[in-house]
This record gives sequence, C-alpha cells and structure tokens, in this order.
Amino acid sequence: MDGREVADTARNWSAALIDCGGVPTSVQHDIRRLTARWIVELEAALSAESFDPSPAYRIGGEMVRSKLTGPDMMGPTAAALTSLLERSQQPDRVPRFGLLLGELGRGYATELSKIYTRSQEAADQRFRVLFDNAAVAIALYDSNGITLEANPTTARMVGMNPEDLPGVAGLDLMHPEDRDKLRQVVVELYQRRQGTVHFEGRFCRPDGTVCWGAWTMTLVRGAGGRDLRLLAVGEDITERRAMQEKLWWQARHDPLTGLPNRHCLLEQLETIVAEAHPADQIGLCFLDLDEFKLINDRYGHRTGDSVLAEIGRRLDAALTSPKITLTRIGGDEFVGLLAPPCDEETAHAAAETMLETLREPISVGLSDPLSISASIGAVVTSVVGANAEKLLDDADTGLYHAKAAGRGTWVLHRTDEYPETGQ
Repeated sequence: MDGREVADTARNWSAALIDCGGVPTSVQHDIRRLTARWIVELEAALSAESFDPSPAYRIGGEMVRSKLTGPDMMGPTAAALTSLLERSQQPDRVPRFGLLLGELGRGYATELSKIYTRSQEAADQRFRVLFDNAAVAIALYDSNGITLEANPTTARMVGMNPEDLPGVAGLDLMHPEDRDKLRQVVVELYQRRQGTVHFEGRFCRPDGTVCWGAWTMTLVRGAGGRDLRLLAVGEDITERRAMQEKLWWQARHDPLTGLPNRHCLLEQLETIVAEAHPADQIGLCFLDLDEFKLINDRYGHRTGDSVLAEIGRRLDAALTSPKITLTRIGGDEFVGLLAPPCDEETAHAAAETMLETLREPISVGLSDPLSISASIGAVVTSVVGANAEKLLDDADTGLYHAKAAGRGTWVLHRTDEYPETGQ
C-alpha cells in the first residue's frame, strides 16, 4: 500500500472506532496516527517472506492500552483490515490473514485480562486497607455462624487476638441470655435469603467483662455466588448504653435523696393500672413536713436540704416491704406507693411507720437537734380504670384534712365517708 492508501484506510478505521463510542476525547486526535502505523506493520507481517504473526498480538495489546476497548470495536477493525487481504499477493494470504486477526484478538483479550486482574488486585488491596483499618468491627460468617474472617477492630471489641477469631462461633461470644434472640434474628434473615437486620445485645470478653454491641447484618454471596455469607458490621455501645441508663435514672430520681421522683411515681402508677385485676386496690401515703419553711428561713436552704436527705434516708430504711415504693415528688413532699394487694389496714400501718420515723429529733450539725413533724394524707382505692394524677389528688385531699386536724397526724381520705384520722 502506498501512503495515500494507508491514509485512507487509517481514516476509515479511526472514524469507525470513534463511531463505536467510548473513545476518550483525550486520545481521539491520536487514533488516526496509531491506526496508520498499525496498518503498515500488519501489511508488512502479511507480506513478509517468513511469516510472523506476533506484531498483530502486540497491536491488539496497544489497542487496549490506547483505551480502544468498546465492545463493538473488533468488528470495524476486521472490516478495515480486509483491504490488506485484498491487496496481498501471497499465495497463502488467507490463512496468514486469519492468523493475524487471531493474534490481534488474543493480544487484545490478554491485555484486557491483565487490566482486569490489576483492577481487581487494586480493589482487593483497597478493600483490605479499609477492612484492616476500619474504625468499626467487620466480620464475615458462614451459614453455620462460624467466623471466616474478622478485622482487628472486631478482635479488640471482643477482647481476642485477630488470629484466634477465625473458626469461632459468633453465638459463643454472646451473653447466654442474648443468644436465642440473636439466633432467631439470623435464622429469619436466612429464611428470607436477602436483606439487612439490626441487632443490639451483650457479648462476653475472655476476661469476664460484659459489654454491649450493635450490629448491622447483611447476607452476601460467597465465592462463585453459591453459598450465602453473613456480613456483620458493628460497634461497641457499652459507654452509650451506660450513659442512656444514667440519664434514664436521673430523669426518674430525686438528686437530693436518690429516691424515685414524681415522674417515676406516675409511671409506676400507670403500669399498675394497666396490669390490674378487677379486685386490686392500691394505697398512697402523701407525707408533707409541718412548717418546714421555717427551717429554711431560719437555718438556710443547705440545712433544709440536709434535713430532707435525712428524712428520705429514715423513711426508706423504715419502709422495708417490697410492696412499698417511697418517692420524693418535690419540696418537702414524700409519697409512699403501696402496690396491690392493699387494704386500709396496710395503709394505716404504713402511715404510722412513716410518722414514727420522725419522732426522734434530727441532728444536722446544729448545736441542738431539730424536732420535725409531718402530716400524711392517705388513700386506698380500686385501681382498675383509675387515673394516676387523680389518685395523687385524692391523697392530697387527705393531706389537707390531716393538716387541718393538727401536726403529726394522718388521714385516710374517703370520697363517700368522713375521713379517718390517726396520730
């Protein structure tokens, strides 16, 4: 082929390649130059006295390295090179041409394979870096729950060496009381054969410490796409759980006495109401200190707080029945909740016990101990269908009658009768 024929063939070939799409703009201006050189080399190989198809193998690789990797590019390539066959004078030009095309395709495929392998290796390497250095725990389990692989963060989380984790059953790391829950979650996930689930539970470290973890578990296909694997990504939430429990406790307890507060009392009342049987009765003993404001005015609020803390301690120590919950609902007001079964005799006994704890003067660092008295309004009532706030109001009404009857008294409030008073 003369120079004009080479240029024409190169122009047609390069145009066909660009028309296939996928050719980066940055290399389009070089394609005609490349195709012209490849045409010259392939014609020389086809016409050589001693036939050597290796240049075609090399050119196939160069096509890939030049980003000519569109799925439709081999068709226009074969069509463009047919002109070489038509101009060749070699008697064995047909088999030679077939071998050239075969070697060009082999070089093309080999280079593609190398690039794919390198990309896979790079991807594997990037995944390995991520896996090994991730701040979250990542572990892979087989369908029997046996650890196939776990990253260093997982090992640190469960207190083991990374090399000791493969082969360990994931359930064996869980707290015995949480194993059935985890087993059920995983079984249901495998039954669906797809999806993701979230699980929180306790796990046990070899040193005996019990911690909390949160995991997101997803089913993935194993090698060859056959077996299902469980990929778990988790984190240690022990500190978070401890903080949540602390905040929960603080929201339901009085900071001065450590006793349950009004919010906690109402929650317990609502729980009792929701679970009550038709004949169940509860009792409430609403205690208010007599003339406590005088203590704050005379000795200051610090002394007043010390008095309240001591009264809370005494009442809590005296009311030992597990059926009684003592609360401080604010200021100098304490409430004893008497859970079912409760009757008037039980309420009488609780009120008398509460008053008895205050008969001994309280020493809070003053030269003379303080004499304290209190009044108690009590109520015993059916609990089914009751309203928690209304129950407190009824006990408060009893307190009003007790205050009217004099210091150091208790009154059992009845909505249909005169109140009963005790000293």
